[in-house]
Amino acid sequence: MRHMVDRGSYSITPKIDAKGVTYPDLAGLYPNKTETEIGELLQRLVENSVLNAKLLDKVIICPTCASASVNSKYNCPRCSSFDIAKASIIEHIRCGYIGSIEKFHKGEQLICPKCKGIVTEVDYRKIGSSFECNSCGSRFEAPRISHKCNSCDDVFTYREAKYEPIFDFYLSEDTKRNLAGGRIPLGSIASVLKKQGYDVGIKADLVGKSGATHTFDIIARKGEQLIVANFTFQPKEEDIIGLFAKKYDIDPTLTLLIALSPPSREEEAVSKAYGVQIIFSSGLTPVGEQIQKLLDKETSSSEVDEGR
Repeated sequence: MRHMVDRGSYSITPKIDAKGVTYPDLAGLYPNKTETEIGELLQRLVENSVLNAKLLDKVIICPTCASASVNSKYNCPRCSSFDIAKASIIEHIRCGYIGSIEKFHKGEQLICPKCKGIVTEVDYRKIGSSFECNSCGSRFEAPRISHKCNSCDDVFTYREAKYEPIFDFYLSEDTKRNLAGGRIPLGSIASVLKKQGYDVGIKADLVGKSGATHTFDIIARKGEQLIVANFTFQPKEEDIIGLFAKKYDIDPTLTLLIALSPPSREEEAVSKAYGVQIIFSSGLTPVGEQIQKLLDKETSSSEVDEGR
């Protein structure tokens, strides 16, 4: 969940390739887990109402190597040849010969293979369509279908094939409420700050210059540096102004509003006017990386000031 928040992506989408059904977003998080183990993890998250699952498709899986890279082939039921073609069947009314219209073609004319007479549109009637085998000449209504695995070259029928569902996983409503309440993301943000040597408090209080007590979602200290942050699902102007009022009384080094969705242009303008920096899950730069860049920038500024 922390990874999803950090990336600004709230669904886990499968990828189908020669390896089978994989979940690339999770492969990087769990490099030592097999795809089967990752699938089991996702199912446990669904069972515990953390995620919901939506059926996307069903895929044919090779029974030998479990690859999803499978081609389907049409074969002749009599000789098993794959050299078959779908044909329009017509009957020459004069002599009663029935065959595929391709067998009547001689240059630009239709010539009956039986009586050798020229056949015009009024001389035949359409019977329907069927398949013909170019190897043994047999005609049949439906071909036999087989599957060939591109990974191990195994050939198998629908009886041996594995027909597996694939799902798109997304956050449940309960999980969304937990995210909006800040319980999941705050742990991830605190972890980034702790790695930088900060003492971190979650849902902690600070007493301001006025003597008033202010509650912040995160308070982080390291030496003379003080970082305060509040969390919101959707940044709003009242969030920014409320955080500014606390900032004015506390005078921290950095004041952050961390959101799960991007601010509007108006909200960006308000945040700049009040000295509140908005960090949001963009799907491009992780929240942790954005905080790290701010810390690096603040450290560089402090070093310049000390040099002066």
